[in-house]
Amino acid sequence: LVEKIDNFKQLTLTQKRNPQADIITEGNYFYHSANPRNPEVGDLRISFWYAGVSLGNSFGSVDTVSVVARQRGVELVPYKTKSGDQLELLHMGSHSAEEIFHAEHQSNIMKTWMLRGAGWFMMFMGISLMIKIFHTLVDWFPIVRDLVNLGLKLFALCLSSSLSLLTIAAGWFFYRPLLSLLLSAIAVGIIFLARTRVPSKKHQ
Repeated sequence: LVEKIDNFKQLTLTQKRNPQADIITEGNYFYHSANPRNPEVGDLRISFWYAGVSLGNSFGSVDTVSVVARQRGVELVPYKTKSGDQLELLHMGSHSAEEIFHAEHQSNIMKTWMLRGAGWFMMFMGISLMIKIFHTLVDWFPIVRDLVNLGLKLFALCLSSSLSLLTIAAGWFFYRPLLSLLLSAIAVGIIFLARTRVPSKKHQ
């Protein structure tokens, strides 16, 4: 839990004396240098940062944290849920349990969508590289090359989007079956729409 306290503040040194004769204090830094404004190789610049201010110190007002964990004597240890997960949360400030769980839920949603987006992008790039051979075959013909390149990108976009939606739908099937079916329908619809557009262009 202590490692989750990350509201670091720089220690102010404006009223501190130089600890040694060869140490210069300027701003919030200690310098071991002949000229801090013209540093050379081997010079040192040191500053101190702190976080999680408790009672009985002179760093400033006490920091308040909100913790979700299991109390074991005088210690706070991770709480093991029924699913086997370890629950140990810390948020700066005073928050209710509902606020903490809501913030964690929103954070998990954001992380999940970032992973989904990364997965889709990797799938799109993989499919694009796999079908790049077709672009190479017509690389000598500029007009055909540009048309084929556009078609291959659209194909990779449609296929990667459909496969990504099907993967997401499979993960939601037991928890949200209606959402899973909706995503599956959208994935199939993308493929169907792409297939129906091909003959329509041939007839034009």
